This record gives sequence, structure tokens and C-alpha cells, in this order.
Amino acid sequence: MQITADQCRAARSLLNWTQDQLATNASVSRATIVDFESNARQPMKNNLRSIADCMFAAGIEFIPEDGDLGVGVRFRERKLEYTSNVRIDRFNRAATMRMRFAGEDFLCVIDLDAVDDYHRANFATDEEFGKGVSEMLHTVLVVAERFAPTHVKDGKLIITYDMLQSS
Repeated sequence: MQITADQCRAARSLLNWTQDQLATNASVSRATIVDFESNARQPMKNNLRSIADCMFAAGIEFIPEDGDLGVGVRFRERKLEYTSNVRIDRFNRAATMRMRFAGEDFLCVIDLDAVDDYHRANFATDEEFGKGVSEMLHTVLVVAERFAPTHVKDGKLIITYDMLQSS
């Protein structure tokens, strides 16, 4: 979804975030946020998606324009709960996190190749993979919330690179 500068400012206000906090959570520069919110320039598509995704993961819903009604921002109902503890298993090439969607527990499994591809990197240590997953957590949460209702099988949600790219 394309968000506007006004929606960005309003969402940041609802979350009580500074521009620095948004920049950190979205993994973009503060200048990107400042320029976007002041309408000086539109961020690159991936940066705009990262801004919207991190706010969505924090509980914000962006309301699109509807006829004569303008765009808006509100808190959304959050159905996804998670622990931020990530277990790295390089032998099985997976990072795992415990999650719950609408009261149902499941294990979120992120393919480590997807983590490498997402960052365009070739991580070698548990620490590097852990940091990589942390940096993409907002995207993982968006993907988990989108796919949990239909893709949890045998108590697991397997997140692939394609799923990460579709967020």
C-alpha cells in the first residue's frame, strides 16, 4: 500500500515515535523520514514499504482513500503475538520464533537462505543471522500475520524469500 506523508506523520504520532525511532525501526535513514514527511521527496519503493511495514507491525492500519473520504490512520486489531527470541539452527538452515495467531500457537520458521537473500549477504555465524533476522523483524511479522491464517501446517509457518518479497 502506498502511504502519504500525512499518514506517516499521523501514524508516528499515534505510536508516539520520533523521526529517529521510525528511521531505526524501518531501517532507513532519518533524512529519508524527514524528506518524506516534509514532502521534499518520495522514498524509494523498498524504503516506503519498510516504513509502512514497521508501523503495521507496531499496530497501525493505514486506511486508503474511499470515494469522497480521505486517507487515514488508526490502531488495528492485533491478532499476532510473538516472542522476540530467535533460535538459529545453521544445521537445518532455519531461524525459529514462537508465535500465536488468533489464539493458535505455532512455530515461525524462516529459511536462512531467505535471510541471506533478503539482505543480499552470506552470513556465517549465529550472531550474524540473529542480527539479520532482527533487522527484518517488521517484515517477518507482516508476513506471519498475512500468511498464518492459511499457511500454518503441523504447527509451523515456513517463511520463504518469496513471501518476504510479497509483503
